[in-house]
Amino acid sequence: MMKILVINPGSTSTKLSLFEDDTVNPTNVDELCDYARMTGIAGLYRNAQAHVLNQKAVARYHAKSIGKRYEDCRFVVAHIDGGVTINAHDCGKMVDGNVGSGGDGPYTPTRIGSIPVLCLLDYLEQHSIEEVRLLCSRAGGFVSHFGTSDADKVHKMVEAGDRKAVLVWNAMIYQICKEIGAMSTVLCGKVDGILLTGVLVRFDDIVKGIRSRCEWIAPITVYPGEMEQQEMAGAVLRVLRGEEDAHPYTGEPVWKGFDF
Repeated sequence: MMKILVINPGSTSTKLSLFEDDTVNPTNVDELCDYARMTGIAGLYRNAQAHVLNQKAVARYHAKSIGKRYEDCRFVVAHIDGGVTINAHDCGKMVDGNVGSGGDGPYTPTRIGSIPVLCLLDYLEQHSIEEVRLLCSRAGGFVSHFGTSDADKVHKMVEAGDRKAVLVWNAMIYQICKEIGAMSTVLCGKVDGILLTGVLVRFDDIVKGIRSRCEWIAPITVYPGEMEQQEMAGAVLRVLRGEEDAHPYTGEPVWKGFDF
């Protein structure tokens, strides 16, 4: 049987040796609080899925830069790229956030974001479920509006004053701000920092738009690109140094439902 080691997602603390099949903070790390799981449909629950590796890397790096431990901080981290995930980090755990590839949160260059259910049902009258699934992950957002996920091409249209491009681009920023605001309420407004990361934060107008709506909540710091490679090495080093425990992946989910 292939062994897989997961750093930081589980509830066990058995330390194992590291080998080729190790993984660090995959997208489905589940640290959600129970409130974040609930929906208005009995038996249907929200799942945990985000850019965990980069988000935790940025949060850990920022905490160190301000002289604190990640486990002692409360951050809202926004990974803004082809997909956008925005999460509340509460003392080392990602307790809530949008499921970007599941039709949740802001729309993005490739994803549809949150859609009113009745509107989606109307759409399904003339489209297949397979088409909608594709819209959630690869064919939504800019792709649906412009036929491309290339943010540089869309931004050139914005700079040229194209009315549709200006509206679509700025509405995406607006929706990102709404999600940041939502995650700040998860932390009861006690936010040590809002951290922006991902490839799209290289666009100044995205950062300026978020600052204009969200900087009153907490200081905003920008980390363009990703820190995933550094974090994979850093996580292994922390285990080898005895600073963290490695967790064996058993195949059993961390959360198995409520007992009612």
